[in-house]
Amino acid sequence: MIIFDGPTHLGEPHMSRPAVSTHAASSEDLPAIHDVFAEIQAGVGAFDADAVGGQFTANASLTTPAGQRFDGWEAINAHHRRQLADPVPGFRTRITVERVTFPTPDTAVVSVRQNASTAAGDFANAGTWVLVKQDNRWWVHTVHNTNIVATS
Repeated sequence: MIIFDGPTHLGEPHMSRPAVSTHAASSEDLPAIHDVFAEIQAGVGAFDADAVGGQFTANASLTTPAGQRFDGWEAINAHHRRQLADPVPGFRTRITVERVTFPTPDTAVVSVRQNASTAAGDFANAGTWVLVKQDNRWWVHTVHNTNIVATS
């Protein structure tokens, strides 16, 4: 655990802020990353936890919009199995990749929006996903989702 109790100057306007350099994606990277999300969306639509879980690394981490945290593929897959075994009536979802950056050639930070509908109404989540490329395949390593609330 990191605890910082000293003064911070990050909010000062005169401070020079670094920009994370991003690497150019290969011609295969962006389509492959979009395919990961297409597989997840198809798995959720078919209520198939194995299709969803097949995209995660063994040591992945998932934080849900409800604040639940699951560490490791087994825990994430068990969560998806529970959720998809008893879906909310009328559940439909669409995942949209909004932004992809590459801090390193084999790491992608992906911002997504998930619009969902149920018999009770519609809602949306925003997510930050970290994908890693190993053995020429993109894998989900870290996910943090949060609810999007309407602002006035």
